[in-house]
Amino acid sequence: MSIGRTIKALGRSNDRRFVQLLSEQADLTIRALQALEKFGRQPTANDEFIEEIKEIEREGDAKRRILIDELAHTYATPFDREDLFALSRAIDDILDAANETAIELSIYKIAPPEGLHEMAVVLVEGARHIRASVGELLDHPGVASEHAVRAKRSENRIDSLYHQAVGSLFDSGDEISHILKSREIYRHIKNSADRIDRAADDISVIVIKRS
Repeated sequence: MSIGRTIKALGRSNDRRFVQLLSEQADLTIRALQALEKFGRQPTANDEFIEEIKEIEREGDAKRRILIDELAHTYATPFDREDLFALSRAIDDILDAANETAIELSIYKIAPPEGLHEMAVVLVEGARHIRASVGELLDHPGVASEHAVRAKRSENRIDSLYHQAVGSLFDSGDEISHILKSREIYRHIKNSADRIDRAADDISVIVIKRS
C-alpha cells in the first residue's frame, strides 16, 4: 500500500467509531423517553422511574465525554468536528430535558399530567428517527436526511399537543399550584422536542456538506 493510501486509511479508521458513539447516545435517549412514556401510562414506582432516567442520563454524559475525547485525539474525522460536536450536544440535550421532566415530577410530587403520555409517545417516535438518521450518515446520507425530516415532523406534532395540553390545563379549574407545576412538566417535554428538531437540523447540515 502506498504512503498516501496508508495515511488516508488511517484518517478514515475512526469514521464508524464516531457514528457508533452518536448511535449509542441516541439509543440512550430512546430508552429514557420510553421510560417517560411508560410512566405516563402507568404512574407507579416513582422513585424507581426517577433513578432509571438519572442513570441513563449519566450514561449519556459518559458517551458524550468519550466522543469529545475522540474528537480531540483523532487526526481526521468523517464530518466536520464542530458538526459532530453540535450533533452530540443536541442528542445529549434531548436526554437532559427528559431527565429534567423526571426530576420535576419527583420534586412537585404530582401524578403525570394528562397529556404527558401522548406527548412522550411522539417524543419516542422522533428520537427513533434521529437514531435511524445517525446510523445512515456514512453509507446512505439521503436516507439519513429523510429520517431527519420525519423527526422534525414529530417535533411539530409535539408543538400542537403542547398547546392543546396547556389550554386544557388552564380550563380545568384545578388549583393554580397544580396548573403551574403541570405546565412546567409540559414545558420540559416541549424542550426535549425542540432538541430533537435541533438534532435533525444538525444532521441536515452534515448531509449537505457531504453532498
